[in-house]
Amino acid sequence: MGQYGHSNQPSHHITYMYDVAGQPWKTQEKVREVLSRLYTGSEIGQGYPGDEDNGEMSSWYLFSSLGFYPLQVGSPTYAIGSPLFTKATVKLAGGKKLVISAPQNSSKNIYVKSVRVNGKNWTSTSLPHDLIAGGGKIEFEMTDQPTKWGTGRNDAPPSITKPGEDPTTWRDSTSDTGAVIGAGGTDVSALIDNDAKTQVTLTGAQPTVTVALPQGRPVGMYTLTSGATGTAPSAWTLEGSNDGTTWSTVDRRTGESWAWTSYTRSFSVASPKAYTQYRLVFAPAADGVTLSEIELLGTLKGVEPGTHPSDRRVAETKPSPTPSQSIDRNWG
Repeated sequence: MGQYGHSNQPSHHITYMYDVAGQPWKTQEKVREVLSRLYTGSEIGQGYPGDEDNGEMSSWYLFSSLGFYPLQVGSPTYAIGSPLFTKATVKLAGGKKLVISAPQNSSKNIYVKSVRVNGKNWTSTSLPHDLIAGGGKIEFEMTDQPTKWGTGRNDAPPSITKPGEDPTTWRDSTSDTGAVIGAGGTDVSALIDNDAKTQVTLTGAQPTVTVALPQGRPVGMYTLTSGATGTAPSAWTLEGSNDGTTWSTVDRRTGESWAWTSYTRSFSVASPKAYTQYRLVFAPAADGVTLSEIELLGTLKGVEPGTHPSDRRVAETKPSPTPSQSIDRNWG
């Protein structure tokens, strides 16, 4: 396949980019070529075209075989490709089923002529997550020649940015030059040293960590990392202030549990507003509340990429295991 290297997982999105470019028939052709040529050799102990890192190579195969793929990680949409089977059934939670059918499908009929979703015509080259998670029926009409299906002006997968808008990335405001973190005299600098091996235990009737920023920043998401030892927080309130006297609730959590030690969890803020000070007020624990890292994340418009100190820090979350879903394949 020329210079295309499917063995390198960061390139797995490439074949689906033709959907975005308004040429979905090329996505259909290339996806089927990968499925037919690069996952071979199981009879001699092969079968994967590269390292199977955490199921990524299998995930690409399974999604693409069904006819869609999560092109934009974190976005609730899937890009449509070319289903491999005449029929596939995904058994979902609660007894629901997602049935994908393509009766005319074959090694030659790799192009999509039309799509119907739950009985309605579908021209978009993307599918929303809610539709897939809710179950139903997706019907593909296949043919052996490229078609103009999915090439309409608004048929491409939705973009996370507006036309002409530069992408914005999450930046950690605790890394702003001049940001100060404190906890009533307790040294809590380890909470922003980007090292989960260091940790802090907060004690008292109302354990509190305060971060003062040199200028107001909105927080759209924040992360907390539990310690390697000690008790992780179960309840807390994130508050914001512009004068250090009047505080407003930014986010509140109760009944939280932590599946692992040194576990980074992210929390979204429903209505971000700019504040010059933030504080995390935790519910007390008998042996104190232990954390190893905190981050206050937001998009900073007007800041050149790569120039902000927080560009050096990346928040990593460890997702909870997802139960596997079974697939029934009818080869036709």
